[in-house]
Amino acid sequence: MDNTFKKCERLNSKVVIDKLFAGGNGSMAVYPLRIVFMKVPKPEAEETKKTTSFDTKAPVSILISVPKKRFHHAVDRNRMKRLVREAYRTQKHSLWEALADKDYTLAIGFVCICDQLQPYRIVRKSINKAITRIIEKL
Repeated sequence: MDNTFKKCERLNSKVVIDKLFAGGNGSMAVYPLRIVFMKVPKPEAEETKKTTSFDTKAPVSILISVPKKRFHHAVDRNRMKRLVREAYRTQKHSLWEALADKDYTLAIGFVCICDQLQPYRIVRKSINKAITRIIEKL
């Protein structure tokens, strides 16, 4: 399995994003992030041809949100998003292996809840802890 973060792994469907944050889904806080996740049924082969909003190639699609309210400068928001993306990219394999034989995919939202930039080791620890908790809940 490669260590890349491809476009099909990004959550960009407005419908799925609205359902993800509507409530009733799994949620946890692992400082400096709040993680919201939801099971998404794999679409049929015919439906996949019609809509390309949710790609079935990736078993997990993620969304990273860093609010402007907490990080006023775009440089800081982009840096935090880069840290989260890198931490997820290097640790996604265990999550993908847990979802290999399932009939659904996951949509995960990472929302930053801290007010200051965090070092990479802290972000990596929180992503690792979140992934293990998600696997336990599945």
